[in-house]
Amino acid sequence: MVDKSPRRPGRRTGDSTARDDILRAAQNLFGRNGFKNTSMRSVATEAGVDVALVPYYFGSKHGLFVAALEVPIDPADQILRATDCPRDELGERMITEFTGVWEGNETGSAMQGLLRSAINDESTPSAFAEFASSEMVPLVAQSTDVSVETARIVVSMLFGVATMRYLLGVPLFADLTRDEVIAQWGPRIQQVIDGD
Repeated sequence: MVDKSPRRPGRRTGDSTARDDILRAAQNLFGRNGFKNTSMRSVATEAGVDVALVPYYFGSKHGLFVAALEVPIDPADQILRATDCPRDELGERMITEFTGVWEGNETGSAMQGLLRSAINDESTPSAFAEFASSEMVPLVAQSTDVSVETARIVVSMLFGVATMRYLLGVPLFADLTRDEVIAQWGPRIQQVIDGD
């Protein structure tokens, strides 16, 4: 006789694959629907788990997205770390933090893979673009006390460097040392911030 009683909410019994199931469902839905159009409830439904398990494992939709992209760092933490300084040091601090992550032994290849995927993979660009628009740029604006327009320019400068230096390997960018990149871009990012 088959037990037809409704499934009780909460954690599964036995060896649970819930976290992995949620992650696979999130990767599928973020890729198909983008960041804005994917809810934690839809991920839970696709994974066949109680919706309470999504924040249990990942904290928030933001955390779930970061995990789904397999990013080795949380962009929000990086932004907050990079902007935790006096306003007149923001340009140098931001490019220093940014290049540190892109050139780090544990983070560099994953970040380059993410950027390559965001540019080449048909499903990733919209999800990453929505995440950058709704999460990253507003956080840069808030944490630096600049307008969203200025934050957009700063973020585009940082990702422009990443694309030219780490993804495309353009010699005028790739041949510079990290210290030279910091020395050249730091003051220019600062000029944009000071102009706000």
